[in-house]
Amino acid sequence: MVDQEFKVDFFVVGAARSGTTTLYQYLSQHPQIFLPQVKELNYFSKVSSNQPQDYHLPKLGKEYHTKIIQSLEVYKGLYSSAGLGQIKGDISPSYLWHEETAGALKAHNPKAKIIISLRHPVERAFSHYLMAKSVGYEKSQSFQQAIHEPLSEHWGGGNRYLEWSDYIGPLKAYYAAFPKEQIHVMIFEQWVGDQESAFVELASFLGMERHQLEALGDQHNQTLAYKHQGALNALRTPWARNFLHALMSESMRDRLKALIFGAGPSSETLPEDLKNRLINQKIESLKQIEGLVQKPVREIWGINKQ
Repeated sequence: MVDQEFKVDFFVVGAARSGTTTLYQYLSQHPQIFLPQVKELNYFSKVSSNQPQDYHLPKLGKEYHTKIIQSLEVYKGLYSSAGLGQIKGDISPSYLWHEETAGALKAHNPKAKIIISLRHPVERAFSHYLMAKSVGYEKSQSFQQAIHEPLSEHWGGGNRYLEWSDYIGPLKAYYAAFPKEQIHVMIFEQWVGDQESAFVELASFLGMERHQLEALGDQHNQTLAYKHQGALNALRTPWARNFLHALMSESMRDRLKALIFGAGPSSETLPEDLKNRLINQKIESLKQIEGLVQKPVREIWGINKQ
């Protein structure tokens, strides 16, 4: 996996549903930064997916949200258009799942800079559940039901919502693999409210000049619900997906889906008692996170200190 000539300079490693799409949109605008047209590459995490299209090779000039890149040559090829002097980045939230990914990134580039966005663990898990439900991966009627279902081994289309919020193990691995000066931790609930300041700090961390922020919209927490969910799920069967993916682009599919099925914000809410019960199970790991990242995450997330 190590290549002496090709190096990615920085990695946004997650967490999923913690603003990585907004970070991708901003960093893509920066003239000194190059990001591939695949937002999530998943090369170093070696995750799997129950969605066959995630393994299809990306086509030149076409944009994708997620792929599972398994070939170094394909991975390198996605950076072939990087300009002279541009730094190269990889934004893959799956990199904050397996602890061994930190070592893989270090083997690739020990001087790489690591960017991590952390969100309230239970709210992040709930948001991930809503996203999975909106795209047809999750069929449970409620979050409480979903977290008691058998766990999938997959990242793509998987349901390990609470496990993906267990930050402490991967965080320890990254701090063991890289000097703390090469790690930049952002707290989602803070930076989404002041993106301008957050991106000034981010550019400084990457050694880049300040870049004027363009309007990004609400990219960081979009979760839609659709009418006629059963009919929509029928269109998500493998043969239907393959047909539609070949016929039209992702943006066209999204517009058609919204037009026919009436996309709107999800009205499902996270029960407060369930939220409190689940977060109380994480108090000890939250204390460890605070010591590691030197940020008062329990205070920021409104969690009573115990």
